[in-house]
Amino acid sequence: MKTIEQISSGLKVISGFWIFIRDFKLNPVSGGSAARVILLGMFFLLNTYLVPGGSPVMTGEMKYQSEKSLFYYLIRHEPFSEELLKKCLEYEGVLYPDIAILQSRLETGYFKSDIFLSANNLFGMRFPSRRPTVATGIYKQHARYDHWSDSVIDYALWQKYYLSRGYKLEGEIDSDFYLVFLKCIPYAEDPRYVPKLVEMSQRDLT
Repeated sequence: MKTIEQISSGLKVISGFWIFIRDFKLNPVSGGSAARVILLGMFFLLNTYLVPGGSPVMTGEMKYQSEKSLFYYLIRHEPFSEELLKKCLEYEGVLYPDIAILQSRLETGYFKSDIFLSANNLFGMRFPSRRPTVATGIYKQHARYDHWSDSVIDYALWQKYYLSRGYKLEGEIDSDFYLVFLKCIPYAEDPRYVPKLVEMSQRDLT
């Protein structure tokens, strides 16, 4: 359990991150400044600790986790964009993010489908019966999420689930391999699902 001295050290660290909070690359949220400070302060109260000299210590991992937590908090108030999607894919460690973005475009009709607009579902995911999920319900036979970023988290969980079942993706750098993987599972019922992704990718290059 933390001592009062350790908790006090956590409070000292907050001021050092005010610049990060102030300059965070998202549109400001009305009335959100105090909430940002409180959020970050709570994180450091729980995670900072003292070295023998008595100074607060913040590890690289702690800084990364604080930035990630703040990012996910702030995007709840932001309109969807592919730039935010790319950042979510990066934070969740999704493999082959370029293909995942193509999938999101295809599954949502470039982010205009009812499944996306009403259920925050970017990847056409169904509610899983076995693997872990952050889906909160079902909408028209698809998983429903509280926020679109949750569907990114769920996509990452889906990848990790198949990796745990013996599929090997981590050592591969060829995106063609991932397309074959999507076809073999199969990811979608549409027999032209992978060819459609290839066509979309080729259009992006022209």
